[in-house]
Amino acid sequence: MAENTMYKKRRKRLFQLMKDNSIALIESAPEKIRNNDSTYRYRQCSNFYYLTGYDKPSALLLVLKKNKKLITHFFTKKPNKHDEVWTGQLPTSTTTKNLYGFDKCSYLNDIEKYLMLYLANTKTIYHAWDDDTVNKSIFNSCLHKLGEKYRSGTEIPSEFFSLKKIVHKLRLIKDKSEIDLIRAAGKISSLAHIEMIKKCKPGLTERELEAVLLYNFNINDASEAYTSIVASGKNACVLHYIDNSSMLMNGDLLLTDAACEYKNYASDITRTIPVNGKFTEDQKLLYNLVLKAQQKAITACVIGNTLQYIHMVAVKVICKGLIDLGLINENYKQAMNEKLYKKFYMHNTGHWLGLDVHDPSEYKENKELVKLEPGMIFTVEPGLYIRSDKSTDKRFHNIGIRIEDDILITKNGPEILTLKAPKSIDEIEYLMSGNNG
Repeated sequence: MAENTMYKKRRKRLFQLMKDNSIALIESAPEKIRNNDSTYRYRQCSNFYYLTGYDKPSALLLVLKKNKKLITHFFTKKPNKHDEVWTGQLPTSTTTKNLYGFDKCSYLNDIEKYLMLYLANTKTIYHAWDDDTVNKSIFNSCLHKLGEKYRSGTEIPSEFFSLKKIVHKLRLIKDKSEIDLIRAAGKISSLAHIEMIKKCKPGLTERELEAVLLYNFNINDASEAYTSIVASGKNACVLHYIDNSSMLMNGDLLLTDAACEYKNYASDITRTIPVNGKFTEDQKLLYNLVLKAQQKAITACVIGNTLQYIHMVAVKVICKGLIDLGLINENYKQAMNEKLYKKFYMHNTGHWLGLDVHDPSEYKENKELVKLEPGMIFTVEPGLYIRSDKSTDKRFHNIGIRIEDDILITKNGPEILTLKAPKSIDEIEYLMSGNNG
C-alpha cells in the first residue's frame, strides 16, 4: 500500500534522528468541546498525522530505537458497542497494524504494561505531551514506579527532549505526496475564489461571499484551512478581521483571505477586488504597487535564498512606491532605516505552509536563516493597509490590499500553486464584467 510505505518512511526518518536506546511518544489530538456535550469536527494533530496517517482520536504512537533497531508500537481504542452505536465501528488492532504499517498494535488499556517494559533501562525520551492527558499521567506513573526499583538496578530515562522540534524539521521539505495534496488544495481554493469573484457586487454581505467559498470547498471534498477573512472597505485594514458581517458598498475594495484544506493539507490565498467590478485610479496605483512587490518577491523564490531575503525584496518595492505616492515624505534611505513603511505594511511577506496553514517549522537553524531548498512550500503575501489618518492623503483612506500565493521551490525555480486565481487588474475586471448583468 503506497500510503502505508510513505508513513513508514517518515517514521524511519524520525528513527534516524533519534539517539540509540531511546523512545519517542506522541498522542493523537483530543476531541474538542464546542459547547456543552457537542464537539467540533475532529482535526488530527498535524505531527501525529504526519507520522501515522491515522485520522481518529484516542491513539498513541511509540517509536523505539533499541540497539539501532526500529520498533513502532501503536495504541488505539478497543472496539466497543457504545462507539459502534454512537460514532461508528472502530477497527481492530490487527486491522490498524496492517493498514498503517506498524510493527505492533495494541489497545490503550495496555499502555502501562508496555511502557513499564519499554521505559526500563531506556536513556532518552522524545515526547510531545501538550496537556495533562491520561496517557501522560500513565507515563509519569510508570516513571515513578520504575524509580522505586533502583535497588534492583533498573535505570530510568535521564534525558527528555521535545519531539515537536524534530518533526517540524522533517516537515519542512515536502515529499511528492504532500506536494500533490497542497497543489490540489491550491487548485480548489483558486476555483472557489473565481466563483466568489463572479458573484461579488454591491448590496451583498461579506457573509454571503464567505458562503460561496465554503460551498465550493465542500463540494470538492475540502474544508476551511482557517477562518475566512472577507473584508470590505475599512475592514480590510484589520489584518485578522473575521466578523464578515458588513454590506458590500459601491466603490470599496474587498480583501478576501480564504483557502481550503484538502486531506489535511492547507492552501492559503488572498485576493483583493473592486466590489463594483472596476478599480478607481487611486485603487489601481496601490494595487499595482502591491502586485509589483509580489511579482518581484516571487522571482526571488529560488534555491539558496531565505524568506527574510524575499521579505526585503517586497519591502524595498513597497517603500519606494509609498515615497512616489507621497505616503512617505522622507527619502528612501531614511524610510528604510527607520522602517517607516511599517505604518502601511506591518507583517512579514511569507510563512511556511503544509499540514498547518502556518507550518511550525523553524525559520532559523543554529542562529542562521534557513535557506530555501527544493520541496519547501510557503506563501508570498505583501500588502498595504491605509487607515483613515489626518497625515495621509484622503484619496487612499480605508484601502486594504493583500495579494497572496503559495510557492513551491523547485530546481527550475518557483512554482505558483495558486496561479489559477486571477490577480491582474485586467483579469479581475474581465471576470467581474458580467456580475451586474
